[in-house]
Amino acid sequence: MAAKTTKDSMGWLKLNVGLFGSETAGLSDTHIAIYIKLLVVYWTSGNRLPEIDHKLHRRLGVIDSAGEVALAEILNEFFPFDSDGNYSHIELDRQLNETKARSREQSERARKPRGISNKASEEAHDEDDF
Repeated sequence: MAAKTTKDSMGWLKLNVGLFGSETAGLSDTHIAIYIKLLVVYWTSGNRLPEIDHKLHRRLGVIDSAGEVALAEILNEFFPFDSDGNYSHIELDRQLNETKARSREQSERARKPRGISNKASEEAHDEDDF
């Protein structure tokens, strides 16, 4: 697995392996593979699943009716519909919101001049207003 870089905040996601293990206990390898691939597609698509069609089936490795059944079961169990009728994943949505908030905080800190105290920075801003 490639190391996480700070430049691509969406290039990685956290996986709680304990929770994942308990959630997937008793599922077939096909179910688990589809679930992992759905997590990746969901995350890299900005927490939206694309239309469930032959292209998504190909990306998920769904090649027969057993795969279609597994996909439907995984969607039903782990990707409930949100209020807008879109598939959602509670944990990945929480992570995305945290990532966006952290990114905003870092951007705000980067905009502040370096080497100037917050009070001096505020006073300089106040002077600019006149």
